[in-house]
Amino acid sequence: MTHNPTPERTNDALEAEARAWFISLLQTPTEKKRRAFEAWRQADPSHAEAFQALAAAWEAAEQPGKSLAEAEADELAVYLDAMDAEKHHRKTTQRLAGLAIVLLCLLGGAMWLERPNIIEDITADYVSPRADRISVQLSDGSKVLLDADSALSEDFTTGERRVRLLRGAAFFDVRHDASKPFIVAAGDGEVQVLGTRFDVRLLEGRGVVTLENGSVSVTAGVNRAHTVLKPGERVAFHGSGLEPIENVDLEESLAWRDGRFVFYRARLADVLHEIERYQKGRIIIASGTLADERVTGSFSLDDTDAALSSLQASVGFRLHSFVGRLTIVSP
Repeated sequence: MTHNPTPERTNDALEAEARAWFISLLQTPTEKKRRAFEAWRQADPSHAEAFQALAAAWEAAEQPGKSLAEAEADELAVYLDAMDAEKHHRKTTQRLAGLAIVLLCLLGGAMWLERPNIIEDITADYVSPRADRISVQLSDGSKVLLDADSALSEDFTTGERRVRLLRGAAFFDVRHDASKPFIVAAGDGEVQVLGTRFDVRLLEGRGVVTLENGSVSVTAGVNRAHTVLKPGERVAFHGSGLEPIENVDLEESLAWRDGRFVFYRARLADVLHEIERYQKGRIIIASGTLADERVTGSFSLDDTDAALSSLQASVGFRLHSFVGRLTIVSP
């Protein structure tokens, strides 16, 4: 005699399947495996619900480290100041103990330190590893150069070619097809083209589009602000709309394709974010004022240690490194 499974057993089985997919994709996230996962996820609404519950649990697990990094950085800076001021005294032991408590919270979010974007990686069609740029060809023949630690999803239909930049940066060389517009969704904006070459980069709270040749229209914000770029122009976008168009030196603005990052009066936080994507671990700025400091220069993406040292010499901040996975930048 056979028995229908109980709801509890069914839920347990779904959780086990979702967990098996999660672990499998974490270990070897190949394109073939992602396609198989998507087929499983879309086969039944309960599959998507089970995986979403697992994703929520993962995000909850990473919150201790993320919250401390974003909200408690000033407190962490106090401990670092105390360490520097009393490193030769016996009280250092007490200060180190206090710092250890803070770091324990961070390391409690070790998944955030090592794999903060695993959910994006699982749902993306193309993912570039840290410290490595990769070239991909989309199903329509368009080519994309993904910057390090970037993720892109593809959703082509009969009426349009749409991709979404989930994080990082990408340079697009779009194959012309007048009957099917090519749309890049990124953050709070969209870029629409027919055939052209352009760069899209996601930064903290905003995105930037730089046009090399052709023509693109950029739409962004709740009010759907709209503009059209000409070659050599750049525009930033965010939830409130578009910033004024800027003329740029294309050789410098797109230098990352050849392994060099060039910046002019950029936020220190944005520059450190670029460095972070080319090394292991995380970089935390323990001061909002320091994060907004404006810097100008360039560095090789292949030598992030030298880049950090150069920025340190020009800005005057301090660097504290822990277990090779966490770098704290403080005044």
